[in-house]
Amino acid sequence: MKYVIKLGLTLMIYAAIAGLLLGFIYTKTKPKIDEQARLEREQAIKEVMPPGAAVIGEDTLSNGKIISVGYADESKTKPVGYAALTAGVGFSSTIKTMVGITTDFKVNAIKVISQSETPGLGTHSQDDWFQKQFANKTIDGLLVNKDGGTIKAITGATISSRAVTNSIKKLLIELKSIENELPHYTEQAVSDSSI
Repeated sequence: MKYVIKLGLTLMIYAAIAGLLLGFIYTKTKPKIDEQARLEREQAIKEVMPPGAAVIGEDTLSNGKIISVGYADESKTKPVGYAALTAGVGFSSTIKTMVGITTDFKVNAIKVISQSETPGLGTHSQDDWFQKQFANKTIDGLLVNKDGGTIKAITGATISSRAVTNSIKKLLIELKSIENELPHYTEQAVSDSSI
């Protein structure tokens, strides 16, 4: 009986030490991980934003979604497009995609920024050939070829392809439904800013 108690106490001490070490390492590395994720997000926004965006600002919509708005001017009166993060459930993970959108609700570009899909299959969602298919697509054009659309699904990874495509379509529908909340270029905005 003493042997079992001694073994249990030894195991408990090792577990406590391991837990404390893991906690210490986590607190030291978390700020660096968060900073790296922020830099990757900013880079993805710049990559997908429509051309002509000299200044990028953030806006929180009434539904809680945070979007980035690209402006052609420093006074932020001429928006050229938007960028927002969307996510879809793939075969084995949630696929997060940064989407650049023009002011007339066409996809400018996309960048899959996070996924843990099957290596050699769903991981191809990050390939250029797959992502470039989304350029200039409208809500109606966002269907994979297996569903009658023009987006070529990744061979052996239709679920991953649908996850990306459907999440982008959902985002466009969502933004279109609250279009009046999005910054738009108007003559009124120019005249107001010159007062």
